[in-house]
Amino acid sequence: MPLEIIGAGFGRTGTLSLHHALEKLGYPTHHMIMVKNDPDQDVGVWNRAYDNPETHEDEWEKVYGKYRAAIDWPTAAFYEELSQCYPEAKVILTVRSPESWFKSMHKTSFPILLSDTTGFSQNTIDAFDMSRHVILEGLMEKDLEKIYDEAFMCRYFEEHIEKVKRTIPADRLLIYEIGSGWEPLCKFLGKDVPNEPYPSTNNQDSFEKTFETLTKT
Repeated sequence: MPLEIIGAGFGRTGTLSLHHALEKLGYPTHHMIMVKNDPDQDVGVWNRAYDNPETHEDEWEKVYGKYRAAIDWPTAAFYEELSQCYPEAKVILTVRSPESWFKSMHKTSFPILLSDTTGFSQNTIDAFDMSRHVILEGLMEKDLEKIYDEAFMCRYFEEHIEKVKRTIPADRLLIYEIGSGWEPLCKFLGKDVPNEPYPSTNNQDSFEKTFETLTKT
């Protein structure tokens, strides 16, 4: 099925909460956790798209075919191409302050993605290798010291936001700030606001529990 929602926001910008929110609104949603949990996923699709951006074959339905929405990494690394592949899809850019994003990445994602994968399943190892290869234009592979440079990373984060704003037409784009709740999301998607709190799974404990489960199998 064609994607109806594409997430352009980096990981650690409330994407796990957004994943649960979109599922609640009726959108089967792809998130990084699906790369590990969904046995039909082929990490080679993202690797090939990253390595050959001008010439790679369109394989997106191999990984997104049974989803209506896709957010978080690795999707965010390909939001521009995906927005062209699925021209009717709306784009959600999740944001937070660059400083808080930098700190969150170093408390959660970076330590996990850079950890020793000895003893992990091959599926998990492949997912980690792909993540290091395509996320942040491969900085974890090519220029690792840059991820510890707060000024550089905050500027990189801000430049990504500005590029998304320039690339995606305003009537197709929702800029969603962490903590905004249901209202802007539901208005953008034309959905009724659920009679329950917006999901809150962005804290460090929730993240670590999620990825502890993923790396044990």
